Formats: sequence, C-alpha cells, structure tokens
Amino acid sequence: MSPAATTPFVEKWWAREPEMRVAAAFCARADLPGAAPVDNATAQLRFQCWGALLHELREALFELSDPGVAAAKRGWWAEELQGFGAGRARHPLGIALAGHGEAKAAPWTGLALALVGGGGEPRQPDTARALAALQPLAHAVVAVENALFRVRDDDAAAPQALAVHWLLQRLPHGLGAEDGARVPMHLLARHGLTLAQLPAAADPLLRDWAMELGAALPRAPRGAFLRRARARFDAARLAQLRGSGGQGGFAAPAGFATLWRAWRAARGP
Repeated sequence: MSPAATTPFVEKWWAREPEMRVAAAFCARADLPGAAPVDNATAQLRFQCWGALLHELREALFELSDPGVAAAKRGWWAEELQGFGAGRARHPLGIALAGHGEAKAAPWTGLALALVGGGGEPRQPDTARALAALQPLAHAVVAVENALFRVRDDDAAAPQALAVHWLLQRLPHGLGAEDGARVPMHLLARHGLTLAQLPAAADPLLRDWAMELGAALPRAPRGAFLRRARARFDAARLAQLRGSGGQGGFAAPAGFATLWRAWRAARGP
C-alpha cells in the first residue's frame, strides 16, 4: 500500500487535530520497545495511520447526525476491523497497518464488538458516569493501540485519557447535536439550561465542563506515544478553555508550546 493512499485520511485527521502533525516528527523512537530498529518513514506511517483510523472511528461513533447512517457506518467498520488481523483489510488505513507484524496480534475483534455497542448512553447525570459510559470502548481501543506499538500498560490511565479526549472533541460543534456534546445533566441543571439552549448560552457551562474534564484527565498516562502526546495536548486545550470559555477557548495552542509538549511526551510519561 502506497502512503499516498492513506494521505487524505491523515490530512483529515490533522485538520481536526493539528498538534498531531507536530507529534508525528517524534514518533520514530518513542514506541516499539524490544523491536528491531524502525526507520523513520515506517514509524511515521504506522503512527499516522492509527491516528487517522481513530479519527474515522470517532466520526462514526459520535459525529454523524443520522442514527441509521451512524449505525450502518459502525457496522461496516466493525466488519472491517475483524478483517485487519486476518489479512482481509479493504480500507487503505487497514491495509497499511496490516503490513506491520504487530497488527496480526492486536485484539481487533474486541474493538469491533465494542464499536458495534457504541459509546454508551450519551445523556448521563454527571461527569463520572459520562466517562464511565465510554470506558468499554476506550479499553478496547487502547488494547489494540498497545499491541500495535508494543506497549505493556494495564492500568486505567490511558483509557481514561482517551475518554476525556472524546468528550473534549465533541466541543464546540456537538453542543447543537442531539447528544448535546455529551455534557452531563448536572451541568445543565447548575446553569439553568435546557438541551435546546446549550449552544447559545454555553460559556460559563463550558468553563465548568473544562474544569471537570481537566480534573479527570490523568496527569501523565503511560501507554503509546500517541496517547501520551494527546493527553498533554488535551490538558493544554482544557486549561485554555477554562481560562477563556466561549469560542476563543478552542483556538489552536501556540506552535512552540505544542513542539515542547510533543518532545516531552516522546521522552516518556
């Protein structure tokens, strides 16, 4: 599979998460302990394809407005994921990932089953349960991720960081969606808002939501480099949102700070 076939999907991911373009420059020596040395191009392709795949799965899980279309897309991806380890991938990202030996041992079937189940009930009473609803899916994703990058890490920090990331990524556009960006009901009650009012009157609520997500985000999760880097970037975005609220809180962080966070993540937890 030529890297050119995966480029549109990688660029789509980077358009949504521009920090990860910077992080890609540090991925060659950050993972795969005990493996034979990996050249930079191979390491970057694996990093980029996995990140782009997660972006596609996130879209199917949380960002399609038609429930029937979303269910069909999840079903298609579930079938595709089960074929990854068996050499039956059809999607360019799966074909590229299947070229790495680690992909054959990854628990793709577990991820496929979790994907069909979706991300749990989106309307939860509080933050703890909003995060808990995403845990089965997050654990399935991290299990594949750890296999792909030869990471041994059985604690709950990486799945928790991923669950926080998914909730952060629902903002701000998800505020007008049927799931209300999965903002828990206790915050709507605290601010006297209905779900219909959420998009127009969200600034104080967004600061509170960012504070609660920031408190739930593990400080230094282990796991694969992609997960460590993403957690650092998410911590910065949540701090920015807590400080400003509103749309200004979603501006991309400064380039030098992003470079520094990626370098720190590459050095380890």
